Amino acid sequence: MTNMVTDRKDQLVLYVVMAMAFFLDGLDGTIVTVALPEIGKSFAMSTSDSSWVVTVYFMMMAGLILVFGKIADKGAIKKVLVGGFIIFALGSLLCALSYNSTFLLISRAIQGIGSAMLASTGIMLAVKFFPPKMMIFAMTLSVLGSSVGAAFGPTLGGILTNALSWHWIFIINVPIGVICAVFAHRYVPSDDKMDDMRFDYLGSLLLFLSLICGLYAVESIPSHGIGVTNISALVAFVIIFAIFVTYDLKKEDPVLDLRLFKISRFDRAILAFMILNASYMGCLYLIPFMLSIEMGYDTMECGLIMLTQALVTLVLCLPVAKACSSRGTRTFAIIGCSLMMLTCIIFTFLDSSTGLISLIFGLILLGSVWGFSGSSVGTRLVENVPSEKKGSASSLLSFFVYFGSALGTAMFSAFFNIGSNSSGISISDLPSDIFMEGFRFTMIVASILAFCAVLLSASIRSRTNE
Repeated sequence: MTNMVTDRKDQLVLYVVMAMAFFLDGLDGTIVTVALPEIGKSFAMSTSDSSWVVTVYFMMMAGLILVFGKIADKGAIKKVLVGGFIIFALGSLLCALSYNSTFLLISRAIQGIGSAMLASTGIMLAVKFFPPKMMIFAMTLSVLGSSVGAAFGPTLGGILTNALSWHWIFIINVPIGVICAVFAHRYVPSDDKMDDMRFDYLGSLLLFLSLICGLYAVESIPSHGIGVTNISALVAFVIIFAIFVTYDLKKEDPVLDLRLFKISRFDRAILAFMILNASYMGCLYLIPFMLSIEMGYDTMECGLIMLTQALVTLVLCLPVAKACSSRGTRTFAIIGCSLMMLTCIIFTFLDSSTGLISLIFGLILLGSVWGFSGSSVGTRLVENVPSEKKGSASSLLSFFVYFGSALGTAMFSAFFNIGSNSSGISISDLPSDIFMEGFRFTMIVASILAFCAVLLSASIRSRTNE
């Protein structure tokens, strides 16, 4: 590789750029969760509408990460990375300047585009520009950056919102994004000539449109009832996705390799991962509302309380990752899914009368979920495909991380609206008893889903045991 980075100083800066790319991705996926009650009050948003502040971000990432990954891999990694930092900073600035909910959602979509560009190039930097003996450390640093960002997002969001305003959870990204863009332009090796590729533009467009229509239908039908718009979205999803599947299976190098889903073990691993990720992000979405509406904590207190799950995740993730390498992933995947089920069961019984101790215990379990399953459940996707398909499976893992996050937020919002029958009611006007009806119903459904994830994980035996 002619672009291999060998200078120690350049390697160090490149480490920082990689870590920051993943840190910003992880941070802005969760930093808004604690601030959502305040954002909802500012724009008189209902609980279903406010969920889109989270959903639209992950939706853009899920829809575009494979597209930008293909472009970067064909010779435009530096352009995609630098452009990602710039677009992310621009989107963050526009979020901070938002004057109504529509402008905020558009700005979050722009921010999500930038994040997709960053996420698609992060691991690629380690693979392409570091010597083999340094590549593993570089990849570990990238994953750790994402974990730290996601873990501390709610806490930082709570502190900034309480001390200043919710606008600052976005303003803080602007100088970071600009500085990282400058360093990436300076230290990332120049792009080679783009490979002559037949890029799957049509497949990418069909996938993206089907995701948007499907997620909108999942969230809006339960919250707003059956109407012309959401039924049209549902019909459009079915038609577009059917066209995408037919088209994709005929392509030699599709944007999303659907042939992998012919492998039963892979399907079960994907479904378990999706349920787990969706349940985890759904809890992160609803818990700040419960802390605010039912327990009366302010935004900073919510952020500090949410720090519990962040610290537990960080303490467990590296030791569990090492244990998975030596003992296999099956046991840890089952434990992680079981902890998710137990967490949702405990959250079902939470209210102001149960006290802070019960809440902290639930958050400890929630942090343990990703601590045990972050490396194990995701790794099982790659383990359960043939060697020649592992590259495609790795790309799919990134896709399902963000799609699962978007789906989880949309699903939990939908379940909440079904349970509370609070469609269209502003968050600031939502009574505590009505909120808790929706919260408990959502956690009961999530407990059942998590139990399904346990069964799916248990059904996939390690290859050494077969």
